[in-house]
Amino acid sequence: MRGRFRTLFKILLIPVILAGCAAPHKAPPAKPPQVAAAGAPQFDVTLWSGQVLRGPVRWQLDGTVIVGEKSVRSADVRLVQSAVEGARFAGGVDVSKLPANYRPLSADALADYRKRCDQAADLYKGSDAVLCLDQGENVYHKDGTQSYLYHALYLILKDSARGLANVSLGFHEGRSRTRVLFARSIAPDGASRWAEADTFAVSVPPQAQEFVDTRSRVLSGQVPGADTGMFVEYVYEDETYNPEIKEFFFPGYTFQSERPVLDSVIDVLVPSGTPLNFATRNMPESARAPERFVREGFDGYRWEMHDVPPITPEPFMPADADVLASMQGSLYFDWKSLMAPTGRFQKERIEDTPAIKKLAEEITAGKTTDDEKVAAVYQWVERNVNYLSVKSSLSSGWAGHPASETLKNGYGDCTDVSIVAASLCRAVGVDAYPAIIKTNDEGTMMTEIPVPDANHAITLVYPNGKPRFIDATAQDYRYPYFRADDHGAKAIIDIKEEITDVPVGAPEDNMRESAQKVTLLPNGGATFVEQNSYTGTYEAGVRGYWRSVPPELRARIMQQYLQSRAPGALLDDFKLGDMEDLSKQFAMEIDYRLPSLATLMQDLYIFTLPGFGQNFPDATLDKRTYDIVMPTTLEFVTTATIALPDGYELAGVPEPLKVEGKYLFLDGTIEKSADGRTLIVKQVFKRLTNRVPVADYSEYRKDAARIAAWTELKIVLRKTAPAAGEVRQ
Repeated sequence: MRGRFRTLFKILLIPVILAGCAAPHKAPPAKPPQVAAAGAPQFDVTLWSGQVLRGPVRWQLDGTVIVGEKSVRSADVRLVQSAVEGARFAGGVDVSKLPANYRPLSADALADYRKRCDQAADLYKGSDAVLCLDQGENVYHKDGTQSYLYHALYLILKDSARGLANVSLGFHEGRSRTRVLFARSIAPDGASRWAEADTFAVSVPPQAQEFVDTRSRVLSGQVPGADTGMFVEYVYEDETYNPEIKEFFFPGYTFQSERPVLDSVIDVLVPSGTPLNFATRNMPESARAPERFVREGFDGYRWEMHDVPPITPEPFMPADADVLASMQGSLYFDWKSLMAPTGRFQKERIEDTPAIKKLAEEITAGKTTDDEKVAAVYQWVERNVNYLSVKSSLSSGWAGHPASETLKNGYGDCTDVSIVAASLCRAVGVDAYPAIIKTNDEGTMMTEIPVPDANHAITLVYPNGKPRFIDATAQDYRYPYFRADDHGAKAIIDIKEEITDVPVGAPEDNMRESAQKVTLLPNGGATFVEQNSYTGTYEAGVRGYWRSVPPELRARIMQQYLQSRAPGALLDDFKLGDMEDLSKQFAMEIDYRLPSLATLMQDLYIFTLPGFGQNFPDATLDKRTYDIVMPTTLEFVTTATIALPDGYELAGVPEPLKVEGKYLFLDGTIEKSADGRTLIVKQVFKRLTNRVPVADYSEYRKDAARIAAWTELKIVLRKTAPAAGEVRQ
């Protein structure tokens, strides 16, 4: 649902403002090692005099070019082309005219990188590739146009990384263009295979069912000859020649990935005297402040990192944006200045036409309170505005289409939905605003410097004057609940020029409550009648799932579910609540049999309740590097009333357990009826927060282990008398 925002805001944003930099000086020496053309392939080098030289080409640091054994000044070189018949660099460019750091690497530089790659591969065993060179140059020009150069060199270590030879670059027709300047693979003996002029082609990307971007284009192709043990090198250029908003320059760069990175460098250039706001995230102290330089009418800022270790994934770790070393820049120093354009677009699109007023009154007919009116609007939009993103401009991407247009079409994306919901709520007297957020699965929105770090839009409403968020992009949420990936996010309210927090719901707002009646049989089997009800994301997920299953398949799917939870289970019957009426809490009842619940050992009857245990895959590591992050909180309330089989009495049960930790809660009890024929087993389990800091992991893990052990409880019964005809041993 948020793909459009991912396209528009394809930047990584940072939450730390750095004040003060070293004084500007002349451009620093090029880093990493100075680059030059590879020596193995043959090139035809045309000089301005008309003379053509043939041979391997090497660019020297002193500004000369060596062609074979002959040295010439780089200023005398007019054109460099492959000497192989029919072969040219992908862009048909003259590489001699490229900036020094964006020419093909020399044989010596490649040899040095191969040596460093061997060390990195030995240090980070299991890596399938090494990103040797990761260099970019982002330039903002006086007229508001922008350009970007990027130079990459990978060493492929395993077959799984051969896909690195596939290069795919997106751009927007009429706004920007991109081209690959050269691309090649390099074998260990130095032999290169160059991409020819027609290797990379422009196409209209396949439009997903829910996303249509009329300007979107892709330049894609494959670097030829790439295999294990080989380098893949390419340089591409991107130009934004027709920016929709000229002040929108937000250079961002990430210096780390799941693979080792040897040299990662970004240069950001702005016209002389133009201030640049910037911030970094997860970078070492020594790399946070940029190196300042000047270059031909530009002020330059260089950030670089070297020999960067790969990220080691952990279960339920924060999003990449929250852990990777990165920088972000902006020309804005005041949030209100950035909010103004989007706020203006949004105000134009929130409408109060007679048709919208009439529709809102029809939707809320008979509703008297603000909450009832908002609930009616929320649920109507969920079910009547289909999700489809059709975008052709920055303004429609950020602020959507006019509410009347979206209602007429019957579809829209998250921005359109937020505009419609706000318009309908306002039409019945409830104040409402679009809210721009970054969903929690994508990381923490950067708000310390003004940048558009978002991927989704929801709605802020004020029933009875109190703020509340709703998200009508889903189809199955019952008011006041909304999607868990919105919880805990920062929200930009552009019209109000405010930044606020989306609350994380209480555990009971994302709950499954289960009441089970269990009848144990003397042969070890059991019958179950299970009644479940839900709230929040849990409710929406269960409701939406069963809505998607055709009625004729539901019994089969339920049987499969029971088998996964309790092997051998047999479904007798089930009832689903109202899946269409979003004003009603969703519930279900399941009746089933389990022929072999218990283990019978001599006169003992030992069993564990199916589906009762709590598992903690987030607590499997001895130590963690990163916080545990969940979308939201959670609560399970399970009460099992168990009728004991004839001829058995209770022999042993676990003691009650109460865990009241900072992050986990459990109240587990087992009570026996007065006559001893019934047990009532109850657990109330809660995840109290959506984040566990590394510093508290040990405490969290201990609580998790205690809870997991108790909820896998084993209840033991003992025979009180032999059955008729049975001789007790």
